[in-house]
Amino acid sequence: MALKRRGWVGCGKCAWRTAMGRRAFTMIEVLLVIALLGLIAAFVFPDLSRELERRSLDESARRLRSLIMLVQARAMQDGLRYRIEFPGTPDPLDLRAKDEVDVPTETEQPIVTRETDPLERPFEFEAFDWDWLDQEFIREGTRCVSVLPGQPEFEIRSTSPIAGPSIQEGNKSVFVPLTFNPDGTCDWITFVLTDLPEDVDLKPEHVTRILNVIVDGRTGETWIQRALRVEEVEVMLEHRASPIMHQDFTRGDLITENNILEVRIGQGGGVSTGR
Repeated sequence: MALKRRGWVGCGKCAWRTAMGRRAFTMIEVLLVIALLGLIAAFVFPDLSRELERRSLDESARRLRSLIMLVQARAMQDGLRYRIEFPGTPDPLDLRAKDEVDVPTETEQPIVTRETDPLERPFEFEAFDWDWLDQEFIREGTRCVSVLPGQPEFEIRSTSPIAGPSIQEGNKSVFVPLTFNPDGTCDWITFVLTDLPEDVDLKPEHVTRILNVIVDGRTGETWIQRALRVEEVEVMLEHRASPIMHQDFTRGDLITENNILEVRIGQGGGVSTGR
């Protein structure tokens, strides 16, 4: 009986050790798989994060364009002036208002108002209820850093490889309201959107992360156009091609002397890429 009992215990220990060995080996495999997944994620996540940021900027620009088109239609339907502006925009009728404001560092939503009594109180705009105004037009992480009057100039600055207004913290920028008349006309306006941080060190490849939502004051036509590199503006001006494209253009391909001939001049001096 004693020998049988010891034999039984011995066999039990062998079985227990074998099972533990198998479990330990399986655990090592799991840890290796987790480690490999971590390495893959470390390589993939930056690209995924960058793609999500790009989509946020693109969606913000498209939503802002949709809002502009809706407000224009509403102005013509109601026979009233409608206005779109961002928080902090100086009142154009206030002679003491500053021409420039600090570049915003946070996401802000556009404000829509209308002229409720054009006869008794002309150019007095008030808020109103509209289902469309309850949604988020500018996605989190995207900033409107300028609303510029007049046709886009793509100003070249010696301190930046990208033409146009500064998007960095500590600089000044221009903000004006977009006002639609009852016939749907307005002044030329350019909304400048970016998902770049306010302390970014601008590089030429950042052009696709700065989008201009441009409104043609003659027709109300609205399109989305990426920022332009300084060298692109110089090439286009040298070949007498207007940098105002009159259609969506968000690709990051560099415009050079070698491909400028592929860019055909559209109506009104606009530039088309054949997309």
